[in-house]
Amino acid sequence: MFLYDIAIPEMSLILTYQSNNEIKTGVRVSVKVQEHSHTGFNLGSSKNDLSSEIEIKNVENTVDEKPIITPDLWDMILYAGHISLRGAAVALRVILPRPLIMGDKFSRKGEILKYNPKNFREIDFFNPIDSVRFDFYLNELKSGKRTLILFSQKKTAKIFFDSLPEEIKNRALLWNAVNGAKYYFPNWLLTNEGKFDFIIGSAGAIFAPMMFEKIIIEDEGGKSFMIPPFLNISAVTLAGRRAAFSGAKLIIGGRQPSLKTFIRSKPEEKILPNRENIILADIFHRKTFKEEITGIDGNIPLTFSLIKNTYRELIKKNSVIWILDRLGESSEVYCPRCGENIKCPKCGNNMRSEDNGKKLRCVFCGKSRDLPPKCEKCGFEVLSGKRPGLEALEKIAAKYYDKVVLYTDKYSRLKKNSLILSTSRGLELCEKLKPSLIAWLDLDLELSFSNYDNNLGVFNLLYESYWRGREKNSERKILIQARNYGMNLAQFLHQGWSSFFPVELSRRKEFTLPPFGYVIELETQNIELREKLFNAFSDAEIFVMDPGDESEPLNITTESLEPVSKVLNSLKIPPKELKITMQN
Repeated sequence: MFLYDIAIPEMSLILTYQSNNEIKTGVRVSVKVQEHSHTGFNLGSSKNDLSSEIEIKNVENTVDEKPIITPDLWDMILYAGHISLRGAAVALRVILPRPLIMGDKFSRKGEILKYNPKNFREIDFFNPIDSVRFDFYLNELKSGKRTLILFSQKKTAKIFFDSLPEEIKNRALLWNAVNGAKYYFPNWLLTNEGKFDFIIGSAGAIFAPMMFEKIIIEDEGGKSFMIPPFLNISAVTLAGRRAAFSGAKLIIGGRQPSLKTFIRSKPEEKILPNRENIILADIFHRKTFKEEITGIDGNIPLTFSLIKNTYRELIKKNSVIWILDRLGESSEVYCPRCGENIKCPKCGNNMRSEDNGKKLRCVFCGKSRDLPPKCEKCGFEVLSGKRPGLEALEKIAAKYYDKVVLYTDKYSRLKKNSLILSTSRGLELCEKLKPSLIAWLDLDLELSFSNYDNNLGVFNLLYESYWRGREKNSERKILIQARNYGMNLAQFLHQGWSSFFPVELSRRKEFTLPPFGYVIELETQNIELREKLFNAFSDAEIFVMDPGDESEPLNITTESLEPVSKVLNSLKIPPKELKITMQN
């Protein structure tokens, strides 16, 4: 008699069953749960110490004769379940197409390559010019070996795919969508049948059922590599696992490395930003115009340097981007008499004003409503705004320049050779507009968010704004308006990531922050569950950071996942009740 742990993806469960026959690990089986038949995956011999008094159900039958997915993909799924703290059943449900987890008849057709972990090797290729990196990746494809290329953005993956020579493009598949989308299962089937040698896509392409000889990761530090739902781990982590398991060649590329790669590989920064093209403008300088908008408290500082350099570029018929990460006309709306902010009727958070103050929108959930005629608490008939945003900036900029365009989403109409006002999202215009000047109007605003990763995130944005969309030998100026704190970070831009990373790593090591430990974010709408989680971790002597606001997630900093996993397993929380985000 054999005892096996069976993962049942449909129910997010792992249960123990017995069988008279030996069953290979990874094979699908049919089992009963509460008298209903379900498809499960054999995880291997059970290590559970079960009491002899417990009745163990039998495996009804096997669905497959042998495992239906490649060994490296199977290993990656188990690994994803472990490091996401969700378990193998949830990982199988997220990663595999639904027909597979529901028991549809299916066979593995693609060739299984011989694999040897000892052949694994990692190289890096960091260069700030996109075209140089893409030429390097193209040369890797020309070797003809089975290759997966992961991009942090779908749009960039498509640009690269479209640029391929026809003889290579005919052997490549653009992996269009992640799990749940209509293209996922067709992509999966085509890849399984071995019809392609090259898979190109964003995060979801890491699920492709092919054994690769090369895996290339472009922009490895990109936030878009996170894989929802439920897992919330990076595709970069999973790609490294697959490559190491099969002994593939792993190529890490991008404008700059992640902190992990910087520690592990110690790559050399060969090209530094030109110091002459980086302009630091102190907001406290006497030649700063503090522009105000009637009805809004606060101002938007415009230094003389910003106004002068913008004018110089516009007169040359170049495009300029100003970045201010505050949407709407003002960030908050409040009553000057009682001081009460107008709150969202759905979630209770602050609402910003939009459309010249006629509309309000929640900064948290996005719900909109009309501006009330008076304060809903004291009845005062005059309401004011706090902290002017992009709509207010549009009115201010129009006093200085003729061609001013507000860019907030992909539907915004653009005009070349104009002044574009946007949030940091405006950086996506760099390839199209080739701006000669990008100005950050208030860098300290970017640094004001309470997140351990904020300094790195802001530096990455600055670095991206300098290089994104640039061709060889082209020039671009970056102007940064900042105060003392922001100025300290801005000064690292011309020194490059090779100077900034050691300073950032020293701070993180002191507090056991990634990459020296894990930061685990636990988010739930269930107030009772939130309290239960807090008490359970406290009892286990695991420090939990509670922001005090019940709408905010709990945060755990830990060197090891094991004690956290033990607490979560003991609580047996349904996956839909709790969102877990892992950062390491």
